[in-house]
Amino acid sequence: MTEKQFKTYQELVKFLKKIYKYKNVDKKIKESKVLFINNLNEYSLVELQIDGSTEIWSDIEVTVQKNFMNDKVKKLKIVISEYKNELTEDDQEILIITTPEELKNNLVKFLPSITQLKETYLTIAEVNKTEKIQDEDLNDEIKLNNFKIALNKIKNNNISFTWVILFFFIIMPVSFTIIGLFMNLNIIQGIAIDEAGVAKPWLARAWQAPMIIFGGTNQSLTIAGGQWWRIFTYGFSAMDSGSGIVFSALMIFLLTTSLFSISKLTEIIIGNIWKLAISFVLAYITLGFVVSATLPYTITSGSLPIIGIMVGILAMNVSGQTSPIAQFGKVKVIWPIVLIVLAILSSEDQLSSFSVLMSGIIFGSIFAGLVKKPVKEWTWRENILILFLVAFIVTGIVFIVTLKKAPAYNYNIIAALQFYGRNKIGGDIDHYNKIVAKIGWVGRFNEKGLWNDKWIVYSLNASILETTSFSQNLASNFRLELKY
Repeated sequence: MTEKQFKTYQELVKFLKKIYKYKNVDKKIKESKVLFINNLNEYSLVELQIDGSTEIWSDIEVTVQKNFMNDKVKKLKIVISEYKNELTEDDQEILIITTPEELKNNLVKFLPSITQLKETYLTIAEVNKTEKIQDEDLNDEIKLNNFKIALNKIKNNNISFTWVILFFFIIMPVSFTIIGLFMNLNIIQGIAIDEAGVAKPWLARAWQAPMIIFGGTNQSLTIAGGQWWRIFTYGFSAMDSGSGIVFSALMIFLLTTSLFSISKLTEIIIGNIWKLAISFVLAYITLGFVVSATLPYTITSGSLPIIGIMVGILAMNVSGQTSPIAQFGKVKVIWPIVLIVLAILSSEDQLSSFSVLMSGIIFGSIFAGLVKKPVKEWTWRENILILFLVAFIVTGIVFIVTLKKAPAYNYNIIAALQFYGRNKIGGDIDHYNKIVAKIGWVGRFNEKGLWNDKWIVYSLNASILETTSFSQNLASNFRLELKY
């Protein structure tokens, strides 16, 4: 939207109301589109908008248009474009796409009195002081009305895409986190062989195992292990609960409520569900790929990366804006940032959490910036965003291609694979031993699913205890260790 387009829109709004006595259907005038009605005029219904407007019609405006369509009343639609002039006419609508320069010539056939319109909108710098004040008043009225509309939507939860966020990235991660805590899914059972060749059982706790079990992503499993589907499921998975039940529960509550609030605010500010959905999905998939490829010891899952994406999308859409709703969005984003900092500080791996979060903010900002305008209207700013995006993706590909050495044992991953194999989720023990081999680890699960760090070394000469004897003494003879 150029300044000349906006000025033309303002002047035409005032002209239609003053000369043709049109009344706007919704008392709250929008910033870039409006619906007028006057049954005494040749065209009872007039739609005026700036080309590329993302604002949506109110319920009353939608109802009026449906009623007029049923009555077979022809609508006059005027679109103010920066470069294009075009006339299209059918049984239901006359569509006039016009530049500010050709406005009067294009409209005179349908609105003869348009010749009275002064073309002050073409010489913006020469507009007199009185007209400037009037335009500023109208602009302020539009911005204030938009702000009130947005606040009402926030208050009444007038949203759609945010409900998807609520289910998949709030309810599901919280549910999986609770299941992981109360079902002890963070326990790994193993077996070790002493110097005498005797098998001794042991137990260890891997706090982040539920994050992997329910779909979290990590370089070892996603890239080396070939489980690429984790790039799409990491946001649904359990959240990090390694800080204890009470503190983890508090942080989960604060983070999820914050995610819902910021998602709702972002959807209302953007005003276009498809733009929000496209930018979110692309950022989500790209984030999953890049962090999986470049962070070998990091498990990415839950709501934290999703908050990062939403903060990035919101920040890109309010940056440089001075409207009341944009200022409101800038203030509301402070609280999620504070919670994000607390979540990072409470994490077992602060550097990795920070890296994942910043990646979410970056990718959210990049894709939000790219979908704001049609490709034809991209400038050097969008080209820079594309350059950054390509750099991140190429970096991820380079990491994958050059991945040669296996990382150290990650007992969170081993606990997850043990859970899968014992419950035959996606395959049996042999299947998950093959994944362990693909990762490059020398350890293996035995036929009962118990993990042995040095299976290849000991399997050749170790005398394993009988299964019955082993299971009877497992509870009393294990050694409890903390594995990371």
